[in-house]
Amino acid sequence: MELRVFEIIESTNSLRLFADKLKNSSWVALDTEFIRERTYYAKLCLIQIEADGHRACIDPLKVKDLSPLSEIFNNANIIKVFHAAHQDLEILSQVLGDIPSPIFDTQVAAAVLGIGDQMSYARLVEAVLNISLEKTQSRTDWSRRPLKPAQLEYAIDDVRYLAQLYPKMLEQLKNKGRLGWLNKDFNKAVDPQTYEISPQSRWKKVRGNQILKRPQLAVLRELAAWREEKAERADLPRKWIINDDILLELARQQPQSPQQISEIRGVTDKMAKYHKIWLELINKAKGLPESEWPELPRSKKPTPTQNTLIDLLMIVLNIKAKENGITAASIATRKQIAQMVQNGSTVLSEDWRGAIVNEEFARILSGDVALGVENAKVRLLRRF
Repeated sequence: MELRVFEIIESTNSLRLFADKLKNSSWVALDTEFIRERTYYAKLCLIQIEADGHRACIDPLKVKDLSPLSEIFNNANIIKVFHAAHQDLEILSQVLGDIPSPIFDTQVAAAVLGIGDQMSYARLVEAVLNISLEKTQSRTDWSRRPLKPAQLEYAIDDVRYLAQLYPKMLEQLKNKGRLGWLNKDFNKAVDPQTYEISPQSRWKKVRGNQILKRPQLAVLRELAAWREEKAERADLPRKWIINDDILLELARQQPQSPQQISEIRGVTDKMAKYHKIWLELINKAKGLPESEWPELPRSKKPTPTQNTLIDLLMIVLNIKAKENGITAASIATRKQIAQMVQNGSTVLSEDWRGAIVNEEFARILSGDVALGVENAKVRLLRRF
């Protein structure tokens, strides 16, 4: 059994020495542990890293200067390997100011290889390495110190096996000629715009907003933007400022006095300090012209003819997915196919997913290809 030997780094000097060991690596495996229950921004509590046999748990609560990592993260010659990279990249960019690049995401690669769609790290490790990971520390409060040895070992396993997954999956992608399929997904993951939060668009994330009419959505937009900015400044969860239910009721009822606000269910005495601000925002929204009211995209039900086309394309989707040894769900959902049909498009996307089905979709919609049955199997048949 391989020993779980790793460093615990608690000083900038130790981090600098460790980073120096990795500067000539072609890739590094990375993971983070964080908490975000009590803050607006996730609180980075641990960084795990492995490359060329060097492993470490870096404690950002004790290491005040993490800049030595920037030399690794910003090095274009070193691939940063993650599993389900989005949150890790978001947090690291907040702390270090830059998004680590270039990257490789084993969750995305698993879909392309047909191992599974949206696979968890534990399931992927079991599927590829035949190793079952312990889950005993999954509820750890990573902000508490000192961390127990069992917690650190649990954390280091996230890069220990990631470092074993990467070369295996890379080889499989090359053998299948699919390595290039991942480029657009990875480029999007390291695009700063992916992580930008616009206060003026946060109303779209308010649960239940579909019940509101356009004038009410204008009020919701102002209130949600105010909440976003206040939560960010105070570094507190949004719901600690005001929860979605109250936002919706303020937008729906549009009260015109502090008394009317206080009668809304859930509004507490502690919120009285916000009444004046809310009233100003409500009146501001009410004064907007109709042209500036926001609007939610209202999905229309497909027509019977469109439903027939969607059914047809779903069959094509399943055929092409099977041919490529991947799940249909990793390519597209029925909802996505429906949107494509309703928009009058023959193109699903411009990434690897589209590369699998775009051509056949266009051919079947133009009548150049038909569905038929051969040897008791549904097949795509060319029409000449």
